[in-house]
Amino acid sequence: MTFRRIKSLIDRATAIVAGVIGLGVPKVLFFDLGETLVTQNIEDNLVTQRALERISRELPVATAPAELYRLYRKGYGRNQPVRSSHNVEIPISAWMRELLRFALHREPTTDIVERAVGIVVESRAANAAEYPDAQEALEELHEKYRIGVISNVSSHDVAVEILRKVKFDHYIDDLITSALTGIRKPDPGIFLYALSRMKVTPAQAVHVGDHPRNDVEGANLIGLTTVLIERKGSEASANGVRPSIKLHSLANLPRLVPKMFA
Repeated sequence: MTFRRIKSLIDRATAIVAGVIGLGVPKVLFFDLGETLVTQNIEDNLVTQRALERISRELPVATAPAELYRLYRKGYGRNQPVRSSHNVEIPISAWMRELLRFALHREPTTDIVERAVGIVVESRAANAAEYPDAQEALEELHEKYRIGVISNVSSHDVAVEILRKVKFDHYIDDLITSALTGIRKPDPGIFLYALSRMKVTPAQAVHVGDHPRNDVEGANLIGLTTVLIERKGSEASANGVRPSIKLHSLANLPRLVPKMFA
């Protein structure tokens, strides 16, 4: 264990103990995952197509990858409005079972569904890439604050494996996903659940994310301090959204956090 790592553990333990004995309150930083801490190193639809190509080779009935992708897009068009309009999650096992039911023209076995889900998890994790500023910010912030991730994702395992692949898992104290809770951002419920897991109040936490609606609006509703990351090329419109702070990079976050909790 390096000297820097030992110092980090001592600083972190000191901060937590200080909160327990009344010298301060342990603070929590929550981060969105996709397009905040990590991105995909190839276009998202291509990741899906490659996974479906692998899945097609596992099926007991010959099914062209292009047909699986057509069925996937059809199912996505049917399910996504429900997810986004009502802030509920449809877990990957449910939509995969539906996809395979149409592809096979019969109910798929649990074994086939699980294998297909595993392929998607592997593909998503394999093509994940960290933002360099995220690694630097997490390393510095984790020395003084507890870190949580709140992510809209249909598979909790995808988020787990992505964090492991980019080697961010050792910075993260808790991972809260829509797959785990059934609730999607911006519903305040997922933020409230995250606060209860970390045993803090809204005044003791900050949420950092790239999406004005999902990451700012919902968190604002329960009184969280919010940081909107506007990365170059972001497609989400921030019109009418009022985050506490706007940044173009996570590089400046460590020096700003103490001011947020002042």
